[in-house]
Parts: sequence; C-alpha cells; structure tokens
Amino acid sequence: MSTPFLLRNLPKGQRENVKNELRIKELEEELKFYKSIFTTHRNSAVFNLRVKTKNGEKLWIDKIKIPTEYTLLNSLDEDDEVREWKTPVRCSGWYD
Repeated sequence: MSTPFLLRNLPKGQRENVKNELRIKELEEELKFYKSIFTTHRNSAVFNLRVKTKNGEKLWIDKIKIPTEYTLLNSLDEDDEVREWKTPVRCSGWYD
C-alpha cells in the first residue's frame, strides 16, 4: 500500500497514528455494510445472500430472488456467478 505524499513527511509516531485512524475508518465502514444485512434483507436466508458489486460499490444480493430482478441483475459487475444467473434455465418436460 503506497502512502500519500503528506503522510510520508510526518514523523514516524504520527504516521502510525494516521494509518491506524484510516484503518479504523475502513473497518467501521465494513462493519456498517455487514450490519446492513438486517435492514435490507429481513426475509432472506443468510446462506442465500451474496456480496456483489455494482459500479464498485458492495451490495447484498439474494441469489434466489435475483433472476426475477432483471434491471438489477444487468447492472451488476460481471463475475462467474452473475454470468451463471444471466444464462437461461432449460425447462425439462415429460419427454426428457
């Protein structure tokens, strides 16, 4: 991880304090994201939820409900699982 120009000019003790403060802010944002699961997906089973990104921003996605939400599905950043969700499911009939 590269340090910003001004951070390199600080004395070593202050530099460590600033790095720790930045790390704390990062962890608080991550904790806030993980706590949001209880407000955004109350009726979803936790094992069906996936963390996906939309324009670099993390989102909770329910893998059971996503195939019916076409606009959200098409706006997600591509990965293997999203590509799998986009492929049509072949219907099986009595003759299979």
